Amino acid sequence: MSTITLLLLAGFGLNAGLILLGFVLADRQRHRHISRLLRADTTEQPPLAQSLKPRKRAVAQPTNPLERVIAFIERQLDQTSLGFGVGEVLVQAGITLLGLYAVAVLAVGIHPLAALPLAAMLTVALLLSILSIAQSRYKATFAADLPEALDIFARGLRAGRPVTDSMAIVVDNAKGPILREFTRCHDEVRMGNTLPETLERLSARLPLPEVTFFAVATALQAETGGNLIETMENLATQLRERRKLRKKARALSSEARASAVILAALPFAVAVLIAVLNGDYLEPLYSDPRGRFMSVTAASSIGLGIFVMVRMGKLNV
Repeated sequence: MSTITLLLLAGFGLNAGLILLGFVLADRQRHRHISRLLRADTTEQPPLAQSLKPRKRAVAQPTNPLERVIAFIERQLDQTSLGFGVGEVLVQAGITLLGLYAVAVLAVGIHPLAALPLAAMLTVALLLSILSIAQSRYKATFAADLPEALDIFARGLRAGRPVTDSMAIVVDNAKGPILREFTRCHDEVRMGNTLPETLERLSARLPLPEVTFFAVATALQAETGGNLIETMENLATQLRERRKLRKKARALSSEARASAVILAALPFAVAVLIAVLNGDYLEPLYSDPRGRFMSVTAASSIGLGIFVMVRMGKLNV
């Protein structure tokens, strides 16, 4: 066998090992979930005196690099609506890595030794991009539905319901990210945590200005005293006004953003048009070393200009 064939087989073996690792982790996660359910069903309830004693739970920090990667993926998936586990993500990443590696070696003709890190970087970049987009949609949906959830929560308190029952009303009438997060908050309050502590954990899971306002306002009300109903209603009104202001700012800056898109796409559109009409005209840009240097410099300048235009057109309201 030649060296190229051996490297190709080694790359496929590495990708197959990653896919197998994903299946193993998924099976272990399923077994841990089943064992927790069985322990919850068979464990006797502790006496009341022991259950009232505060317990300190030691959180084990992962030391293994693989465990750190798994913990990172779990934290990222916890902020999305994706119904995937860590094992499924690793399986999909392994399949994607295998496909990109095969395309790079067999179709593009890249050396197998150079194609492996290239496929790995593209797979990681694609995975992080998908997680980032899913997190952005999850947070945007939660922030959009939060004022209505606060109104329902305030109406439950105004009707004389306690905090736990008011959160249960929100859970019964909510959907999507609001349902998921308020269900978790409702369970934490039922377990004996205070409302400010629960909202502080919510703010840590979802680092949004709206959630921070909610947590800070509730914490101040709990420390200084006051009417929680008026606090929730005023906060819901402020969040709606903030959303209106953000939409107004986006509408006013739409012309600048459209100009930025046109200016950013113009060099690439002209390059494609020239390549179609007269491909030999652009040949020195990639065949001559000076042309390659000019191409890299031009692409870097265009990228820097796009970044500046995006930052100038983005308004933090």
